[in-house]
Amino acid sequence: MKTLRRFFGASDRGQAMVEFALTIPILLLILLGIADFARAWNVYEVLTDAGREATRLSVVDNGSTEQDVREVVKEAAYYAGITVTDSDIGIVEGATRGEPTTVTVTYDYQLQWVGWLLAPFMDSTTITFNVVSTMRRE
Repeated sequence: MKTLRRFFGASDRGQAMVEFALTIPILLLILLGIADFARAWNVYEVLTDAGREATRLSVVDNGSTEQDVREVVKEAAYYAGITVTDSDIGIVEGATRGEPTTVTVTYDYQLQWVGWLLAPFMDSTTITFNVVSTMRRE
């Protein structure tokens, strides 16, 4: 009795190519997803550090204005390739020594590579970062 393998031929030459063609889209999607979310995490960390730095400027330097605080955030964001406007930065300054000062930075990050894939399952492919930094005025 002949087996199907012997009947159709004993060659396996195309098997690896077919398996590769089936798995490469999944692997590329995973790789692009990792890169996209890593960039989002980087943006979040930049905004967190910028908010913390701006809050520190506000509580330590009594001569700083709200515009100085906003410029610290915008400059740090600029060097990371992010555009932050004045309306994205909220500042609540403590009036006297010992009161808290809070700087809030809000930024909408658009997923670039996996956004088109997640769009049918989500209302939006935008991640909103809301970073809050609070320190006591010195």
